[in-house]
Amino acid sequence: MTVANGSASKMKRLPVIGIVPSQNTTEKMVSFPERYADAIIKAGGAPLLLPLSGNPHIYETLFPLIDGFVLTGGNDIDPARYGAIRDSGKIDEHTPEREELEYLILSYAYRFDLPLMGICRGMQMINVCLGGTLFRDLGDQFPGMVRKGINDDKDDLPQLAHWQPIMVNSMHHQGVCDLSTRVDAVAYAPDGLVEAIEVRDKSFMIGVQWHPEFFTGRHRMECVFDALIEAAAHCRTHCGERGSVVITRSEPVGIQAQWPEITFADCI
Repeated sequence: MTVANGSASKMKRLPVIGIVPSQNTTEKMVSFPERYADAIIKAGGAPLLLPLSGNPHIYETLFPLIDGFVLTGGNDIDPARYGAIRDSGKIDEHTPEREELEYLILSYAYRFDLPLMGICRGMQMINVCLGGTLFRDLGDQFPGMVRKGINDDKDDLPQLAHWQPIMVNSMHHQGVCDLSTRVDAVAYAPDGLVEAIEVRDKSFMIGVQWHPEFFTGRHRMECVFDALIEAAAHCRTHCGERGSVVITRSEPVGIQAQWPEITFADCI
């Protein structure tokens, strides 16, 4: 504790960034690479690891404390979430509890315009939660494509090795296929695969397919986290302290429903 003039000095409140851990359903464990927290701390934020729970009251307590979110990398998203069939042996183990927490977070951040960044799988989750789809396996489904409106006059581009065997910071076997109608693609790989997205009607809701948390402090990758923390600090300053929020969750209705129904009381 720092003491000045006989009393505790007031410390500047750091923006709190909620982070979703990876999940191993077989072992009933969650895991969390420290590099995500390190990147947030270096940028001036305070990371908060979120539990995976089906109880919305947990998040009614936690969410008002949080100024922004990071959706991390990890397992593949269940293809049923975007209307596809589970026909690929290359799909990872599904993590439904994690998926539903991320959908809750995205719904909350979208409703109240809180800063959010998705990394790798997190970017894919933004697209899926907002109605987009994915290539379930790039090697099988993405031979390279023409970027519509960008190079229509050129031939198809050859596919890159998106699951890299060398030390780079882009490692994934899935990617964005159909963009959500609420999302803009803002960066592409040389073969045309979407590498970054922005949600067009939000102040700061972005996704990147690579892993900037590997190289903070080098290669100027820290700028992505700096932007997130700046947006979170701005939100905290201009929105003030947030009160309680009431979350109502109901199970999906009908075989075509891919996500639960979530509503928030307008009390924030």
